[in-house]
Amino acid sequence: MNKQMLTQHRESIHWFVTQLEARVLDHLLSDLLPTAFEEIASTIEHLYENNEALRSDLAICHKAQASLGEQTERERLLAQLAQKIRQSLNIEEILHTTVAEVRQFLQTERVFIYRFNPDWSGVVVAESVESGHRAILTFQIEDSFFKEPLNRELYQKGQIQVVEDIKTGGLSKCHIELLAQFEITANLVIPILHGEQLWGLLVANGCSSPRQWQPLEINLLKQLATQLALAIQQSTLFTEIQAELAQRKQAEHKIQEQALLLDVATDAIIVKNLDNQILFWNKGAEHLYGWTADEAINQDANNLLQNESLPDHEAASDTLTKQGHWHRELHQITKSQRRIIVSSRWTLVRDQAGEPKSILIVNSDITENKKLQAQFLRAQRLESLGTLASVIAHDFNNILTPILATAQLLPLKLPNLDPGSRQLVSILETSAKRGADLVKQILSFTQGVEGSRTIVQVQHLVCDIAQVAQKTFPKSIETETDIVPDLRTVVGDATQLHQVLMNLIVNARDAMPDGGTLNISAKNLWIDENYARMSVDAQVGFYIVITITDTGMGIPEEIIERVFDPFFTTKEVGKGTGLGLSTVIGIVKSHGGFVTMYSEVGKGSAFKVYLPSSQFSAPPATSDIELLNGNGELILVVDDEVIIGEITKATLESYNYRVLIANDGIGALALYAQHLNDISLVLLDLMMPGMDGHTTIFSLQRMNLHVKIIAMSGLSFNGGFAKNNSRDIQAFLPKPFTTETLLSTIHTVLHPTANASQVSHN
Repeated sequence: MNKQMLTQHRESIHWFVTQLEARVLDHLLSDLLPTAFEEIASTIEHLYENNEALRSDLAICHKAQASLGEQTERERLLAQLAQKIRQSLNIEEILHTTVAEVRQFLQTERVFIYRFNPDWSGVVVAESVESGHRAILTFQIEDSFFKEPLNRELYQKGQIQVVEDIKTGGLSKCHIELLAQFEITANLVIPILHGEQLWGLLVANGCSSPRQWQPLEINLLKQLATQLALAIQQSTLFTEIQAELAQRKQAEHKIQEQALLLDVATDAIIVKNLDNQILFWNKGAEHLYGWTADEAINQDANNLLQNESLPDHEAASDTLTKQGHWHRELHQITKSQRRIIVSSRWTLVRDQAGEPKSILIVNSDITENKKLQAQFLRAQRLESLGTLASVIAHDFNNILTPILATAQLLPLKLPNLDPGSRQLVSILETSAKRGADLVKQILSFTQGVEGSRTIVQVQHLVCDIAQVAQKTFPKSIETETDIVPDLRTVVGDATQLHQVLMNLIVNARDAMPDGGTLNISAKNLWIDENYARMSVDAQVGFYIVITITDTGMGIPEEIIERVFDPFFTTKEVGKGTGLGLSTVIGIVKSHGGFVTMYSEVGKGSAFKVYLPSSQFSAPPATSDIELLNGNGELILVVDDEVIIGEITKATLESYNYRVLIANDGIGALALYAQHLNDISLVLLDLMMPGMDGHTTIFSLQRMNLHVKIIAMSGLSFNGGFAKNNSRDIQAFLPKPFTTETLLSTIHTVLHPTANASQVSHN
């Protein structure tokens, strides 16, 4: 409006000047001149008044702009702090940013944040101070004012302290002295509340002179204290969450460690619910039964484990409820249809209320232990029967002696006996002699009769037995021999040893009614500690091994453990006494040796007779036999006999090889697929249940055409398989084997070029 009036006056003046130019001097001298001057004077006065009004309006505008700027800066500061709180959980960073921004906004000498301790003393945790003034960061400050609960309660209700001049602010002397220590002349104190608790104080100090704290500044600090309280609450919550997460991670880590321990355990550890549903299945269970955890979990335990001796669940449940545990031996069938015996221990797991929740099952494979136990029991049974048989044989000899003597004497005393009577006497003599032979077998079996022990040339013994077979056995049976030239000798009874071999080849003949091949071989063998651990009867030392192999019917699995029992026979009545193999065991053991056998229905049987050599030489020195170390190569050992796998693993690892173990063909393929680029060689048993060695070899070669394989078997005729499939496998290793044989065979396969060059060099 003032501008419009000024414009109008300017137009009037312009008009006036124009009129002056138009009108001549005479008009100036007329009556208009005084009137014009009066109008000009009035206009100038009016302009002056308008100018003063404009100055007043501009001052108001400048003041409003300043107030608006302060409001904008306050809102910016609050927004910045709110954003910092949202973006950061670092309370120290938030506190330090706050004091720095507030001091810059207030243009004061010091701003700090004071946090209370549990005893209501406190510490300065954040500070921004102008250069030249005393810094108090980390200072421990005790203010007796806050020791009083009533004083604290005032601040907890939101009371603030505004002191413009500590000397005139009505403060106590001790309070003034405390503030003066820190150069404080003016003080503004705002409480910071964490919930309903007094957490600390937001404090602004004037340190140069008294200061009048403006309402805007006070309101700003109040709002900032609220924001800080939110940040502290957020940080505290985050810290608690972090602590809870740390505890949870620690608990999870502990659970993982415990789970790893459960997986490290060789026992099968299973948890099932009260409805018989499997909830947990460790690595030991995977190895023992063949099912992975994914396959086993949620399955019915009875259906999966295929208990041949299914326990009475009512009795088991009753025992679990009353005693909390149950124990029994169970006969079970694995995924590969292998029969095993486990020692099963059940423990009832209860919830926090004490109610039954689940059942923890720990199954230990005792199949091998049971076999060893059966061997020991059989040995004890044989010993008991031997003692009884010795007494019977002794008395029977006393009875047979006069009978045989009389039968031989009658023709001399009664030369005129008729032919019928002479035939009866002959039958009597023959029967007496057969009885005497039977007694000899019994006495040999019981080790009651010791023949003369001399140096026996086993080579001659084997040749004699081979000739007997060739001359007396049916022509449909082909007899082969394989005797090393430098075969050692044994100390023993040649007649008894001859009887051992005779019994074995006769059994082989009877097993091949339609013809076949009989192989008799003999070789020297050094049994080391590794080999001795694999056989319960073996001792460290030199042995001669005589192997009788046939391609006959084989022995069914259900009776294979009983073939050495005395009086056990599968032959028809009158065709066998059941003492043949028992006699073999007795004689061989009396010579310090042992017998092993392997048989497969439809393929034949192999009996190995181990006799200690008479040339007791010291074990081969390392200078004589170089045990070849590996170079960290990874070898996959595949054998369904766990003990053989573990012993082979321990042996190879002792000579710088790395080893993976699989107990069946499926497991071998899975491990090979997982470590295909790392596995240097596969050591594989040919005779395994489920997927046998032949199928496994074929599958491995489909995965890697150049896979290196060493085949193992306890059946010697599998050596023929190795020869006929030399493209499929690189070597054949008959069981049992010595450490030297194992290492040299592996070295030959892994380093064929080095071995070939060594041979050519030699």
